Order: sequence, then C-alpha cells, then structure tokens
Amino acid sequence: MRNKKWFMWFFPAILVLAAVGITYFLDTGDGTPHSVTSTGERGASLIFDTLQHMNYPARRSYRPLTPQTDPNVVYVIIQPRSPAINAERAEEMLEWVYYGGRLIFLCWNHPNTAIDRALDTQGIPSGQFTLYTHGSGAILTGDAVQIENSVLMHNHAPGRRIQITLDDWNSTREVSAIFFAEYYHGFHTPQNFVGRLPLFMRLILLQTVIFSLVALLFFGKRFGNSVPYYEEIEREENEYVRALARLYQRIRKK
Repeated sequence: MRNKKWFMWFFPAILVLAAVGITYFLDTGDGTPHSVTSTGERGASLIFDTLQHMNYPARRSYRPLTPQTDPNVVYVIIQPRSPAINAERAEEMLEWVYYGGRLIFLCWNHPNTAIDRALDTQGIPSGQFTLYTHGSGAILTGDAVQIENSVLMHNHAPGRRIQITLDDWNSTREVSAIFFAEYYHGFHTPQNFVGRLPLFMRLILLQTVIFSLVALLFFGKRFGNSVPYYEEIEREENEYVRALARLYQRIRKK
C-alpha cells in the first residue's frame, strides 16, 4: 500500500516536469511571422496585447473573411508572404467591405497587393498607411513590417495610426469586435471540442488521460498469482440414506 501512495505522487510529477520541459525547449517565442501569437521580432503580439490592455475588443479569429461575416466588426489581416491573397479572395473581402465592413489589410508588397489592385477608388494617405472608402465600409492598407514587434518597440507611430483609425470607425458605428485573422497564418478552427481548447489545457487533458490509464492498469492488478476456481459438487439431502441402503443390500447378499 505504501508503494501505491508513492506512485500516486511520483507519476503526476513526472508528467508535469515533462510538460514544462517540452514547453520551455520547444516554444522559443518566435512563432509564425506577423501572427499575434508570436512574441518574436517579426511577430505581431505587441499591437494585439496593447489593444487588449487599452480595453479594445481585440480577439483572434480562426475563420476566413467572407461576405457573410458580421459587418459590425473590424478585421485585421496581416498577410504572410505565402500563400498570397489572390484576386478571388480579394473580391470576397471587398464585397464584405462594400456592405459596411471595415478592414485593415497589411502586406509585405504594399501598395501592390490584391486589395489595392482591386479597388477602383483613390486612396487617402494616412500616416504610413492608405485609407480607402469602399461602399459603406472602409479599408486601411499598409506594409506589414510596420507592425512587427521589433519595429513598434522603437517606433510607436504605426500603432498610434491604427488606434486613431479604429477610434474614427467606432465613432461612426460601434465596433463590436476587432478580429486579428490568424486563419491566414494557417491556424484554422478545429472541428471538435478538444481542438478548440488552448494548448496548455490540451496538455493537461492528455496528462489526465495518460495518468488515468496507467493508474487503472496499476491498481487493477491482482495480489499474487491467480487461484484456480474449483466448482463444488452439490450434495443431495438423502445421499447418506441411499448409501447406507446399498451397503445393507450387499451384506444380505453375502
């Protein structure tokens, strides 16, 4: 029993130490360039965390921007180099903007992006960015390098310009959410409940399942070897009388 109590503490401790080691050695913090989950030099976590700290409704989105998306939100798409937004996707985004959506589109090849080429209106310079009016909505385009963590650490002007734009858009119509589209960095919405959990919660769940299985195997063992089962022959109530009668009969025959 003492060995089992020792096991109950030792095995969970091993799992926790393994999880910490994996998180520490494999997660360098660099992550995907221009992703708000990345704290590296080329990440975009600084602007995302700053907006949240300033009580802006900044959130991550793992779904693509389509014409059916709620027009009362702001979408921030920081396009990676590959795969690029093609003309077909740009038209879908512009259709959403036309009916009231507001889009911040930052790309490495600004002002020659698919969004810039698809617009038929002249943009207005807005600091380091370009502001467009499209139907009932608006678009702010610019170079994605400007909002990288390493740049914003020394130059706050691009972040300040985005904040001013968000305030202007909110003054005309309340912004219910500011979605940073992680979908375009390869982070898609999982289809099951476990996949939607944060990485740390999934790791805890995995540890719990492993510990439960090992504990079930450990505590389910018998003490010692198995004992064979012998089926007991049920005795009849008049068996003694019959045996004695047979014995008398044998004596008389002699």
